[in-house]
Amino acid sequence: RPTFTCGGVVSGESGFIGSEGFPGVYPPNSKCTWKITVPEGKVVVLSFRYLDLESDNLCRYDFVDIYNGHANGQRIGRFCGTVKPGALVSNSNKMLVQMTSDANTAGSGFIAKFSAAEPHERGDQYCGGRLEKPSGSFQTPNWPERDYPAGVTCSWHIVAPKNQLIELKFEKFDVERDNYCRYDYVAVFNGGEINDAKRIGKYCGDSPPA
Repeated sequence: RPTFTCGGVVSGESGFIGSEGFPGVYPPNSKCTWKITVPEGKVVVLSFRYLDLESDNLCRYDFVDIYNGHANGQRIGRFCGTVKPGALVSNSNKMLVQMTSDANTAGSGFIAKFSAAEPHERGDQYCGGRLEKPSGSFQTPNWPERDYPAGVTCSWHIVAPKNQLIELKFEKFDVERDNYCRYDYVAVFNGGEINDAKRIGKYCGDSPPA
């Protein structure tokens, strides 16, 4: 079994990264950074095989952040607890993964596989992206022929021209129903980050949100 250290620089077609000391308990008060590079012209796909970090619905204490690029890139997502996100795809051949832990509660951490993929490969597990046109549309994978795949997290980052607002209109909507939208849901946020303080709403069921 490989020994995982705090962060590192990894490159190649594919490989694994893991929290320090995995599967033992990760150390407190640490910040570990992994810089992943796949061959030029490809994008990085990151799939968590295991995730066990202190659970908090806002991921305030222990968390893993995933970014596009190696410096000042857009954050693709922040994760904690034990629910693995779907495949995360960068917009270039570089991705940065950073794990932060506080002084208290810890778990076994994480192990994730990275691999190189062709950009815009719209296979079952790839979805999301940056949308910068003045108007356009996007949909979940497999729409409308068959159900969206299980276990995916898709993040779309919509950018409007300066001083303009964004209006989002759902034409069709069919997401697993639950009174609290605990299982499958669409969340909409103000700004370019997944931050629950800026969440406009969280939706599921079969009636399109207003």
